[in-house]
Amino acid sequence: PFGWAPHQMLLWEGLLKYKFFNKVQEMVYRWLWLITKNSVEYNGTIPEKFDLEISSHKVFVEYGNVGTEFDYIAKEGFGWVNASYQYGLQILSDNLKQELNKLTSPDELF
Repeated sequence: PFGWAPHQMLLWEGLLKYKFFNKVQEMVYRWLWLITKNSVEYNGTIPEKFDLEISSHKVFVEYGNVGTEFDYIAKEGFGWVNASYQYGLQILSDNLKQELNKLTSPDELF
């Protein structure tokens, strides 16, 4: 159930390659919404991975999320998460970008 930026980008590439254009819009939107929502709710924190089932950065994995403890917050985010956000914005339709700006839940859209 854990989302990790490199896997998301590989998924998008596969969906684009096989012309699943509607599904790639949904998957990109869900990922960007999750990053944005958590950043807004947790003072700009951009974690490395997410629990996709509960839409949270609070994951319990081998080494957790670096930078989500109060003693250290990685304000600049993580390279591949930042890259996935920029790449996702290139794929996302203008209409969905507007919905993302409003933080519309993906469950309301798909």
